Amino acid sequence: MTAETFTHRDLSNITGVSVTTIKSYRKKFPEFFFIVGHGKPLRFRKGADKLSLRIRDLFNKNLSVRQIRDKLFTEFESVKENRQLSEKKQDSQVNGEEFAKLAKTTTQMMNGLAALVTAQAKSEQRLARMEKSLKELLQSQSEAPSGTTELLQEIKDILASSGGLQQPERITAKKVVTIKKDDGESDSYSLDADSSAIEPESDFMELPVVIHSDTGEFLGMPGRPGQPFTLQELVHLVSSRKEDNASKIWHKQGREWVLAVKSPEGPLYELYFSRTHTPKGNIVSFFKRLDINSESQSHVDILSFFKEVRDLIDSI
Repeated sequence: MTAETFTHRDLSNITGVSVTTIKSYRKKFPEFFFIVGHGKPLRFRKGADKLSLRIRDLFNKNLSVRQIRDKLFTEFESVKENRQLSEKKQDSQVNGEEFAKLAKTTTQMMNGLAALVTAQAKSEQRLARMEKSLKELLQSQSEAPSGTTELLQEIKDILASSGGLQQPERITAKKVVTIKKDDGESDSYSLDADSSAIEPESDFMELPVVIHSDTGEFLGMPGRPGQPFTLQELVHLVSSRKEDNASKIWHKQGREWVLAVKSPEGPLYELYFSRTHTPKGNIVSFFKRLDINSESQSHVDILSFFKEVRDLIDSI
């Protein structure tokens, strides 16, 4: 026991009651017992000795817990009183000047939100005009490629007048690639080499890329030392190493991302990827389908292609 703090045992020795009884006092009247720190044994602030003696005497007079609490509130400090005083002190600090500042800030926020909504509506109108012109451009290109000059200029004018949108450095037409099949038929594909073409989000590109094994389990490959083989690495190896001078373009097909890769002399590769959770809870990029010149490849071919591309990482 010290001059400033008391344990349950100290209070028991002072009052002449058991430690269990002291603990029952604290359980019945917790708002009057102020704890000092949270170590063991538990210690109470100076004054706990007088509090415990008073509770013992009142119980000896056969008073109820409610009657004792009412008396303790008039004779001792309580946690409840401290909380009420703190709340009143904080309330008193909210004066008229601060209320005026709060009202001004709220008004400014409301005006800012109104301006934002207006700007968004104007941007949507400009984007709608751009989308209409782009659709007309694609339709006109397929019907009469030489008649697209006016539409290109109109799109440039729209971009130039867009206050909230940046004008691209250039607008390029799509590169059309024709693939002749063994049966004599031919299909045409468009590849846009413009760097402004859409691509998957960076977090998707950084995911480990996996395929299905022969048993249907997810199979990945090691990439750089200590790292898994990522989708970003696979795309780089396919478009820069496997197919020299290849053009590539991404497009979205439902929830899947499709990468089309074509070199001047090589075939057209179309690789299908989707964000997937493995049974272990890992998020991966699932390489689920491979088309070569629009012909879907078997699982064996996908596995062979995957391993072949992965081996190219040693040349980086």
